Amino acid sequence: MSNRAVLFQKIVPNNPEAGLALVTKPVPKAEPGQVVVRIVLRPVNPTDLYSYRLERYAHAKPGSFTPGSEGVGIVHDVGEGVTTVVKGQRVVPILELESLVKEGGTWQDYVSVRADFVWVVPDSISDVAAAQFLINPWTVHGLLSDLKIPKGEYVLQTAAGSTFGRQLIKLAKHWGIKTINVVRRKEQKAELKALGADEVISTSDEDVAKRVEEITGGKLACGALDAVGGELTKQVLASVRDGGQVFIYGGLAGGEATVGVGDLFREVHLTGWHLYRKLSIPERRRVFISEVSKLIEDKIIEFSVGETYYLADFQLAIKKSEEVGRGGKVFLKS
Repeated sequence: MSNRAVLFQKIVPNNPEAGLALVTKPVPKAEPGQVVVRIVLRPVNPTDLYSYRLERYAHAKPGSFTPGSEGVGIVHDVGEGVTTVVKGQRVVPILELESLVKEGGTWQDYVSVRADFVWVVPDSISDVAAAQFLINPWTVHGLLSDLKIPKGEYVLQTAAGSTFGRQLIKLAKHWGIKTINVVRRKEQKAELKALGADEVISTSDEDVAKRVEEITGGKLACGALDAVGGELTKQVLASVRDGGQVFIYGGLAGGEATVGVGDLFREVHLTGWHLYRKLSIPERRRVFISEVSKLIEDKIIEFSVGETYYLADFQLAIKKSEEVGRGGKVFLKS
């Protein structure tokens, strides 16, 4: 029995995927208090690509790191003292940043995690939903909860055509919050409107701050969520009212963000928001598990499914995951 793993072996300038290789390593042993999970399905998330592509986001050193932020699997073995799960149960391993760096992520056949970081998946939730249970749904729920947007007010979000963006549209609608959604392609407007988006702005032919002012009658958005960074962050801050909150949770533009000094003088607050910091808080984990699983069962949070590739074909999966209009989340299966 072997443990196949996608290993980040070396840095290759201008071609980071060339530094990845499929290798074989030992299956982890079930140490006391630990659970070994055989991963059967995992998504390809943008955060997985950041983990080895961007130095400021990189989780580990070349030669020792396996990407993969989430997935679903079967309990392979349990260590001494573990009573919460048994062999054969279907579970989601919740990877802490420390264990992700030390043991590697889900782009391998087996992972080892602490028993209190394993969630037993109910029969009502599919493998596809369970494999995506962690990153997008927990971040959507956490960000929207922390923004504290009153009912009937507007929240602005960038990268609204993403899986995350679509989930946020539906959750905001469920909570009575109106959404202004920023996308790159105007072709996405009708699709997001049909999903429940209140307003959609295309950066290809519209000025974001000007449109937000028009939409809100000059009040501007109550708060905002930015996954892009770069020059777009400046427009996002300009679209938020005095004293409003902006959370930046991604760096699709490359890891830098531009801000206007005038918006800082208006006391618009720009803060980074990182899921892994929230995972370290036991009570926050319990809230996420309880509330997000219910939202999934009630079809408030749903998932778009794209193509599935075998783990050995990870290069094809990465390429597909970055295609414009790919049609849903890309998966790697064992």
